[in-house]
Amino acid sequence: MPKGKKDTVTSVQYTDENIANKKKARRMAYIVAAVALVCAIAVGIKYFMSAKPFMYAGTLETTKVMMTARVASDISDIYVAEGDMVVRGQTLMELSCDTYKILATQIDNDFDRARALTERGHMSQAEFDVLTRNKQDNDLKLGWCQVTAPTDGVVVTRFREPGEVVAPGTVLLSLANPYEIWAYFYVPYNMLYQLRVGDSVVGILPEAPDRKFHGKIIKINEQAEFTPKNVQTRAERTRLVYGIKVRFDNSDLALKAGMTIESSLGNE
Repeated sequence: MPKGKKDTVTSVQYTDENIANKKKARRMAYIVAAVALVCAIAVGIKYFMSAKPFMYAGTLETTKVMMTARVASDISDIYVAEGDMVVRGQTLMELSCDTYKILATQIDNDFDRARALTERGHMSQAEFDVLTRNKQDNDLKLGWCQVTAPTDGVVVTRFREPGEVVAPGTVLLSLANPYEIWAYFYVPYNMLYQLRVGDSVVGILPEAPDRKFHGKIIKINEQAEFTPKNVQTRAERTRLVYGIKVRFDNSDLALKAGMTIESSLGNE
C-alpha cells in the first residue's frame, strides 16, 4: 500500500478513537454530575427533615396565695417552715388573740343570761338579737386566730416569727401549688390562627432537651403588647406579640417556678 494511503487510514483511526474517548468522558461527566445532584438533594432533604422548629421561650410560674392576718394580735405558734407541703384546712399558724378570748368569756356569760331572760319573757327579742350579734362577731374573730391553708400547696415564704405583733392585713405566709405550673409564650400575630384554647403543646427544658413536658393552652391574650424584657428568645426581637398561657403537667414536680421552658407551640 502506498505510504500516503497508510497515513490516511491511521489518521482516521486516531480520529475515531478521540471521538469515542470524548463521548466516554462526556458520559462520565454526566454520571458524576447526576450523582452529585442526587447527593445534594439527599443532603438537602436530610437537613430539611432534621431542621428544628423555632422555639418560643417562657418562664415557669405558679399561682401564689398571700395569707394575711385578719385580726390584731401577736403570733403564738407557727407550725410550718418554708418548703413544707400542706393540705387544705391544715393549721399553719396560731395567733394568741388574748383580747378576744377575754371578751369571749364576758360575751358568752351575757348571752346565756339573755337567752334565759328571753325565754321567760323578761327581755325583748331586739335586745337579745344585739347580744347574739356580738357573740357571733367575737366567735368569728376567734376563728380567724387560727390560720389555716386555703389550698393544697407548699410554703414559699414565712414572713413572720412567733412573738411578733401583727395588724389586720399583715402578710404572714405565702403558699404556691407546685402541681399547677404555667408559662406565658409570646408569639407574633401570624401565629394566632394556628392556636386555640385547649390545644396540646409540648415543652422542653434547655438543660434537658430529651425530656418532654405536655401542656395545654388555657388562655390567649386578645390584646397585643411589646415583647416583655424578661422573655428569653433565641433571637432578640422588638415587635408586637400576643401572650399564650400554657399550663404544664407537673405530677412529678420536675418543673419549678423560675425555670425557662421552650416550646414550638405545635404538636411534636
